[in-house]
Amino acid sequence: MQSTGLTFRRLRDLWDPDFLAAQLHRLQARPRPGLTEEQFAAAAAELATRPVPGAGVRVFVPRHPALNLLQTALETCLRFRGAEALEPAAVADPHLPDARLRPGIDIYRQFGPCDPRWIECELARGMRLFEDRPPFPATPAVAELADDARVVLVGDWGTGLPAAEAVGRAMERELEAAAGRDRHLIHLGDVYYAGWKDEYLDHFLAYWPHALGDDGVRSWALNGNHDMCSGGHGYFGFLLRDPRFAAQAGSSHFRIAGRHWQILGLDTAYLDQDLAGDQVEWVREQILGSRSHTILLTHHQLLSVYDQVPGRLRTRLGPTLRERPADAWFWGHEHRCLLYAPDPLVRWPRCIGHGGIPMLVPPPDAPLPAGVEYEYRQATVLGPDRWGLFGFAVLDFRGSTVEVRYVNERGEVHRQETLSA
Repeated sequence: MQSTGLTFRRLRDLWDPDFLAAQLHRLQARPRPGLTEEQFAAAAAELATRPVPGAGVRVFVPRHPALNLLQTALETCLRFRGAEALEPAAVADPHLPDARLRPGIDIYRQFGPCDPRWIECELARGMRLFEDRPPFPATPAVAELADDARVVLVGDWGTGLPAAEAVGRAMERELEAAAGRDRHLIHLGDVYYAGWKDEYLDHFLAYWPHALGDDGVRSWALNGNHDMCSGGHGYFGFLLRDPRFAAQAGSSHFRIAGRHWQILGLDTAYLDQDLAGDQVEWVREQILGSRSHTILLTHHQLLSVYDQVPGRLRTRLGPTLRERPADAWFWGHEHRCLLYAPDPLVRWPRCIGHGGIPMLVPPPDAPLPAGVEYEYRQATVLGPDRWGLFGFAVLDFRGSTVEVRYVNERGEVHRQETLSA
């Protein structure tokens, strides 16, 4: 969308917790509130208790579905009815939303073109879909993994920000460099804000580095909590039906297996931070019934030094992994790149959720948190804030070993390691 020479990608106001709180209260302040009391209380509590560090630009990505649906509805309204109200953001950076509302213009005012009460029907529809999910697919997808395969992993990438687009180009170069080999491209979940079809089109597939008709690459996508904000209808009903994701056969969990290694992709979002269906039993069968070494992939994290983790994944998978620990576990959800020390359940726990969401990172010389072996902290500096560069991981299988490279949005390798069976 063009507006005074500005190509609108993201509106910074929609990432500001104070702005979101104001619109949420406007939506609720009427004889018939837009949300139930329970939904409103939970959304308001998240806005009140999730302060954003840093004294510069405020960027906040909520997790409550009502807030994500509100973000989507407000942005959609702007695209079609509010272009004249936009201007370039005062602070330009490819990792941040690049537009803002012009000072003094309030298109969200009562009876204005994007009054939240006009969009109440869209929000209500989204909340109904959230509670009316497609059935969980019981049958996992299965594919082969060659001894010399290349697997590209990226998490939380679906924002359409310029730096996320750069990540897509860097991933494409890694796939092209492995032409002729078995290649897999895997997203660890979350297309923002709420996983609607239009968001998969505009923020994900438009930059996904697997071209239609390229049968040399197989694409896979895990289910994330933002994918489920609109009930998972866009994820199950649209994304997984794209021909590039044909190998996944409509399932949100899968096994890619070879002679030495197996990759188990799990759905931890259909039930938030839990495992729906028979996944627990299925994982046990694959790990204890196979001689292959195991790499687990999930959207949600096993552990964190920055975030609160409910522990359901540890509880559910613990009995199996205490008998035979996983070799590696890669996850997203938390928008950082963190390499953790070995855990009783997994030898190499790895967080790579830094694919496309802005995150403030510590200075390079700050001490590492206990239990962390490496944290990627390269950043662009805007005033007092350090916005971390985006990135992804490349896994090159070499028989019984896996060479892992951690690559930033510029295509630069900032960390390497070898997983040995």
